[in-house]
Amino acid sequence: MVPHAAQTGDAPARKRAAGPLRWIERWIALAVLLALWQISTHYGWVRAVFLPSPSVVFGTLWQLVSTGELFATLGTSLGRAFAGVALAALVGIPAGFLMAESRFCRWWLSPYVAFGFPLPKIALIPVLTAWFGMDSLSKVILVFATCVFPFIVAAQSGASLISQKLRWAAFSLGTKRSELFWLILLPATVPSMLSGLRIALPIGLITVFTAEMVTGGGLGEAIVQAQRYFQSPQVYAYVIVTMVVGYLADAGIAWLQRRFAAWATE
Repeated sequence: MVPHAAQTGDAPARKRAAGPLRWIERWIALAVLLALWQISTHYGWVRAVFLPSPSVVFGTLWQLVSTGELFATLGTSLGRAFAGVALAALVGIPAGFLMAESRFCRWWLSPYVAFGFPLPKIALIPVLTAWFGMDSLSKVILVFATCVFPFIVAAQSGASLISQKLRWAAFSLGTKRSELFWLILLPATVPSMLSGLRIALPIGLITVFTAEMVTGGGLGEAIVQAQRYFQSPQVYAYVIVTMVVGYLADAGIAWLQRRFAAWATE
């Protein structure tokens, strides 16, 4: 019993000690990649016009940050992406609940979801540009059209997984039908909706960057302009920014899942 108690008491200490090791293992692959990148450019294995050294790229990135040029272009892109994703959530989540709860809504909306979900939304860029111009509105609508379907599917699948016995139990305890959504359906589908958000947000970012490369404005246009004038350090600096933004977005949603939906994995 004593050795077992000692082992149990040492478990938190071992967990704290393993934390830094896991962090190092997670980032060691990136460190190796940067080292190989620096070596290949230092010895001239790759021409600088195709692959500038990491020091040059990060120096360019710091210059873009210090001058504020990065924040202007990045802010434009993020505003469009977040607006489109928010609009998609406002429309897609209620639509998914309606499809799960109403046979008529499921019959009416299923064909649109079945045909619209696999549609490559990038093909809509010329159409939306002709209708809504080359400014932010067409890009927000494009992001909305891309991201609304993951929200619909996530909300529908989450609501469909709620057993009928749980609903009956809620009614037997005095829950009114008008309260069922707020007390049962919405809390029970939080994990599914966060999963839908984790899918939709990166897709929204990819969509807005791609649309900006075609029709201009924001970070996408900045990448194209730098490539057009063979400003390779700027191209790679902007690409790194897109990677960091995507990573932070995914990490933020993962934190929300651990904070508000950890019970779903227990």
